[in-house]
Amino acid sequence: MAEVTVRVLREEHREALAAFLNRRPDTHVFLRSNLAKGGMEDDGKRNDGTWVGTVRDDGTVTSVAVLLSSGVCLLQTPAHIHEILDMLAAAAPRQPTMMCGPTDQIEHGLLHGLVRDRSLQSRHDAVVMNLAVAQLRVPPSLETRQVDARPPMGEELALLGEWHAAFNDEVFSDPRSPEADLKARQWVRAVHDERRDTIATVEDKPVSYCAITASLDDEVNIGAVYTPPELRGRGYAQCAVAATLRDVARDGVQRACLTAMKDNPSSIRTYTAIGFTPAFDWTIARFFPE
Repeated sequence: MAEVTVRVLREEHREALAAFLNRRPDTHVFLRSNLAKGGMEDDGKRNDGTWVGTVRDDGTVTSVAVLLSSGVCLLQTPAHIHEILDMLAAAAPRQPTMMCGPTDQIEHGLLHGLVRDRSLQSRHDAVVMNLAVAQLRVPPSLETRQVDARPPMGEELALLGEWHAAFNDEVFSDPRSPEADLKARQWVRAVHDERRDTIATVEDKPVSYCAITASLDDEVNIGAVYTPPELRGRGYAQCAVAATLRDVARDGVQRACLTAMKDNPSSIRTYTAIGFTPAFDWTIARFFPE
């Protein structure tokens, strides 16, 4: 059996790490996107991170965890998780604010000293759903233009900031506060400036919102999907997501994924209706600031 070494991964490991992530059917695009766009040392820039993994004698990467500059720790650790997290705790310049990964790996990760003594703010068990974009089922109301979709206009961003704050409260139990609302507005503005947002509209009024929250040349992740409660049950979220995917398909995107919370089965039905299928279980654990 080939020997493996736990080590901090550097630029010379990038190709082997990408190959490992691509081989794993339960690799989230978040990992692949951050690897593609960021540095493998945490200099505080967006997408940078500290990567620790196991490497065989032949250079093959077999397991990895990363602590990003944002404080998010992502796992793809089918083996040696405790040894990897030991080294990550020693090597990373910051503490995690969140840990995400396949559910069985998170169960082990939460027992490690890196986060074991941290106060858990919330835990969210979800399913990652995948779609080959060519198999997208466009809602009839979007086809007939009973519902339209477009990028938001500048004067609509304040409303969408309110929606995103409500989304964070509803989905992640982030209570509304002036600080939370400001962060939501800033997030919406940043996404808009990068042209990663879509709204569904009826008579040119926003009725639902979604954003591309991670991307590669051939794959996107859809997130922050929100429809105000009084407008739900009319297929507006399906239209926002479908319109986004219809647009990115023109740019060569072939695959899409999104995360649906298990305690919200209606969202799973919503995405199943336009062609998404469950792929693997995913858990998000969020910690109170120290």
